[in-house]
Amino acid sequence: MKNVLISLSSNCSTTYDLNELTFDEIIGVDNGTAHLFDRSLIPSKVLGDLDSITPVLLEKVENLNIDLIRYEPDKDKTDFELSLDSISKPEEKNIYIIGGEEGEIDHLFSIFSLIINYEFSTNITWLYMDKTVVFRNDVSIFLNEGAKFSIVPLTNLKSLTVSGAKWNVDKEDVEAGSSKTLRNESVDNQISISCYEGLFSVIY
Repeated sequence: MKNVLISLSSNCSTTYDLNELTFDEIIGVDNGTAHLFDRSLIPSKVLGDLDSITPVLLEKVENLNIDLIRYEPDKDKTDFELSLDSISKPEEKNIYIIGGEEGEIDHLFSIFSLIINYEFSTNITWLYMDKTVVFRNDVSIFLNEGAKFSIVPLTNLKSLTVSGAKWNVDKEDVEAGSSKTLRNESVDNQISISCYEGLFSVIY
């Protein structure tokens, strides 16, 4: 699958080495574009209402002839939502997100809620601070032994199974919002999580 990178405004402190990946499309969302240049990544397009991008950065984007898509400030969708909508055949892409940290609480919740409402949410990985956040219904993750992780049930989970953890789960139904699967710990170098029906997020 091809890789897409979306860089959001607000803080970006991920230490993930983005150069390990090859991106077919790189999207700068308003002033999130700055995080890309800071990491020597050139966006293929920049979009948003451009209310937070600096004049210097905007001039740089224009001078490099990067595709610039400007929206009116009064709109029904957030810039992040517009960036997801702009991806062609997203169900066939691995979508990575950086930025969007330490904003106002409604902004953080809106990012999370937007992701889980897209049919291709299981293709999305958010590199948030020193954490990785994935949205899945079936996943295996390589971790160091003793690494902490949490499973957040975003919907009701039917027949959830967790293996490789200090507290394994064997085909249990878990309700959305339950704290049962938070603050777990790996006992091996790999954890496996799956459910028959539903969607969860893993933060590790």
